[in-house]
Amino acid sequence: MGAGKPVVTISAAYGAGGGLVGPRVAERLGVTFWDRAIPAQVAADLAERSDEVLAVEDDLGRGVSRWVSFFAPAGAVWTGIPSQEMAGHHDEASYKEHINLVLRREAERGAVFLGRGAAIVLAGHPGALHVRLDGPLERRIDQVMDLGGLDERSARRAQHQSDTARYRYVHRLYHADVADHRLYHLWIDATAVPLATCVDIIVSAVQGRDQLRQLGTDDHDRA
Repeated sequence: MGAGKPVVTISAAYGAGGGLVGPRVAERLGVTFWDRAIPAQVAADLAERSDEVLAVEDDLGRGVSRWVSFFAPAGAVWTGIPSQEMAGHHDEASYKEHINLVLRREAERGAVFLGRGAAIVLAGHPGALHVRLDGPLERRIDQVMDLGGLDERSARRAQHQSDTARYRYVHRLYHADVADHRLYHLWIDATAVPLATCVDIIVSAVQGRDQLRQLGTDDHDRA
């Protein structure tokens, strides 16, 4: 873990408050929060527009990829390679490779990551804490309505679209179930536990793990 900086991955079901909890955890730990900035960084790595990369993510969620059609025509502009030679180069594998690269690179600097299959990509990262925020569907719907001001119909539609897209994204790229409890160290019902308390729990867990690791290092040094 680079320079002893904390690394936290947060996977959140729709309505479980990941977008509220994640930034506050990052602030408390003094590290960068990464969410929609990740595909923007991928776009920068590939010298492409972030909205096109986001569109690819949306397509992955729906199970249909237009990655080649976005990137092949621009190949000659950015790389000097004729576009016909680029065809098939920037595909889903390239997208996955660059997402993984950003996650691993930023993890060395310390970060809190929301989504993007980060718990899978960083499963072997020493000291990283992997968290799942979830809760019963009806309570998540209620929470979205309370916090986001949505009516029930809109909340249910958004929940179905969001949770389905997240499941398909992780399943398609990583052949895993985003709700598999084995991916996470800490699973919190964020509809039963106040979101501010969720932040406290995650920060305490990070600090506790760091203390245990330090004790293990000290014991090894004394041995």
